[in-house]
Amino acid sequence: MISRRVFLQAGLGFLPWLQPLTMQLDWRLNAQFAGLCVADAHGDYRRQGLAVTLKAAPPDMDVVQTVVSQPHTIGCAEESLILAAQAQGVEVVAIATMLQASPLSLMRLPETALNDLQQLPGKRIGIHSDGRKALELVLAQHQIDPGQLDLIDIPYRDKYQRLINGEFDAVQCYALDEPLKLSRRLGQSPNLLTFSDYGFDAYSQVIFAPARLLLEHPQTVHRFLAATFAGWRWAIAHPLQTANLLVERYVEPDYQDIDYQAQSLEIIAGYVERDGQAIGRIKSERWQRSAQQLAEAGLISKLPALDTSIDLRFWS
Repeated sequence: MISRRVFLQAGLGFLPWLQPLTMQLDWRLNAQFAGLCVADAHGDYRRQGLAVTLKAAPPDMDVVQTVVSQPHTIGCAEESLILAAQAQGVEVVAIATMLQASPLSLMRLPETALNDLQQLPGKRIGIHSDGRKALELVLAQHQIDPGQLDLIDIPYRDKYQRLINGEFDAVQCYALDEPLKLSRRLGQSPNLLTFSDYGFDAYSQVIFAPARLLLEHPQTVHRFLAATFAGWRWAIAHPLQTANLLVERYVEPDYQDIDYQAQSLEIIAGYVERDGQAIGRIKSERWQRSAQQLAEAGLISKLPALDTSIDLRFWS
């Protein structure tokens, strides 16, 4: 029997028991995770019976390995990183996507004469671990040998200043917010070479889970996704309120600028809702096509089986 007190609490949308779940992000909390923050702040997770912890990532974290090493944890990462891990036998499964296209880009100073991919040979490029495979794939599609570029692995720290100082011709960035940050330092917008403009047709901020978690707790995952994308819909419909919420409750001190968060969210909305794609959903044929591209380019050791690479049952 359910007690009257428990029944009343459930009717009000609050359950006396909550399933703990950690969402391991692949970056710091900011507008690119606005939907999750809204779902947390508005009680969407609690109403689904979940106690969700949003965990920011330090620079250069291996998010996939972190997720599989922790109980009751899911995460988000670039599609290429998930496919690469799956090819190595890591048992994780993609279940949804926050962004329908990749914001991975190369950012260069406004005065830099670097306006096309074919101008990259001979240039010194600062790259991060999550973007190297994507860039190498784009180069291969355009018959450019990566060996013709001076690709330097760099940390996130000080990369703007290193670009300004002329140490690099371009540096990797995430087009959702990093160009906004650099434009404030320069007084003008930097130029971008966005990978998706050159054939990198991949999902981004893909939500994935260990296969064991999906097997043992499918309803937990289903409820998490329902709350998360309800949060995303609200965030996109209410950008200024969402920006205020982020600044008041979630972002770190150097991100506490409402205009900055609102501008970033405006850019992000175009990635979350894009070309008529259903919010959050992965298309199996597109996922498989991206995996095939990575395999053909030699960037993953083998092609993961589609039935173990993604799980779309949560959208039925």
